[in-house]
Amino acid sequence: MITAARLARLKWRARRGARELDSLLLTFVEEQWQNLDDVALGALERLLEEQDPVLLDWFLQRQLPADAAIRQLIDQILKYTCRRRQGVAGVGR
Repeated sequence: MITAARLARLKWRARRGARELDSLLLTFVEEQWQNLDDVALGALERLLEEQDPVLLDWFLQRQLPADAAIRQLIDQILKYTCRRRQGVAGVGR
């Protein structure tokens, strides 16, 4: 279960310096947080601790994170973003 304070902290940390990361992370957190289990929420918190250049490398798949849960979360975020941009019914609503 996620508390209001934890959700607010995730949303705040999802705001990044790079617009590309804002688009990926903030949208995902705002629209999908309720679908994340405790493992994924922990991975999200660890992911958000990273610096923007590291995150860009991960999302552009120039490098892979060592943490398997973060790798899985990145894949989930990328797939969600792709479906959302393609306008799949029910995604992002």
